[in-house]
Amino acid sequence: MRDALLRDLSELNAYQLISLHDVRLEPSCMVSSSTAVAAGEFMKVFEALLLQVDLVWLIAPESDGHLLTLTELCLEAENKQDGPILIGCGYDASLIGTSKTLSFEAMQAAGIHTLPVHAGEDVVRDDYFAQLAQSKEAWLVKPEDGAGCEGIQYFASIMAMRDWMQQEDRSQHFFAQAYQPGIAASFCMLCRDGQAWLLSVNQQHVSMQDDGFVLHGISVNGLSQYWSRFETLARKMAKMLPDALAYVGVDAIIDTQNDALYVIDINPRLTSSYVGLREAMACNPAELILSCVLSARFKLPLIEKNQVDISLHENDA
Repeated sequence: MRDALLRDLSELNAYQLISLHDVRLEPSCMVSSSTAVAAGEFMKVFEALLLQVDLVWLIAPESDGHLLTLTELCLEAENKQDGPILIGCGYDASLIGTSKTLSFEAMQAAGIHTLPVHAGEDVVRDDYFAQLAQSKEAWLVKPEDGAGCEGIQYFASIMAMRDWMQQEDRSQHFFAQAYQPGIAASFCMLCRDGQAWLLSVNQQHVSMQDDGFVLHGISVNGLSQYWSRFETLARKMAKMLPDALAYVGVDAIIDTQNDALYVIDINPRLTSSYVGLREAMACNPAELILSCVLSARFKLPLIEKNQVDISLHENDA
């Protein structure tokens, strides 16, 4: 994901690119300079670098609050005189995208179809659990601020789910959700001032391993037959997130049996699908994203809807 972004930015020939890299790894050859970061020094190095740049583009997961913390730092720096411009979402959109509970509440209020979430602290309470106990569905347990398939557990019964939740204070950090079978989907969009422009409609190739899930690959525009439905959904979500800016990825489930579409997750950042966008749209996605952020009169040019298959391992960046 990082290398795809750097490739697209370098081809614009308009910016001097600066990045950070783990001290144990080689720096990218596509940047003007890259600062090595040792263990425990990231925040210090990152904050110092913020004072030296004009634009900042984050690639970070929501897990453990990483994305939200970095977004807040960037927004604080942006508000200072001559501060860098963040190529990314505002604080509220980042917070809602980070918290699965807040995402559910926001989508429910906006009339967007999603799946109910049940806080772990509620599930372990006898009175609350009694209301769910008649369920014969399979269940999932997810971390409140997880990213991708990270930390998701599958349970064939609600009793097994609750037993797991009661161990090791897991109820403080996880929530439960009934398992919804269907096609794992996602879409990529640009957002600005409550408007949305759909970039691609994708099929995710996910399998279950050891009662968890692994994302093996993505067919970018593999579900283009659903374009109009996802375009309507994208516009609803942009109105729901008025400070969403630049690229946003959204995960969904298509229930083909009941012809229903459920939004599962909001990612206020670059997602793995970005890797295939250049070929799918037949244009430079980084240029479009920058234009969306920097131009108040942004309009999406005509894009192609080519299908591009990408193979990956979960947590690749």
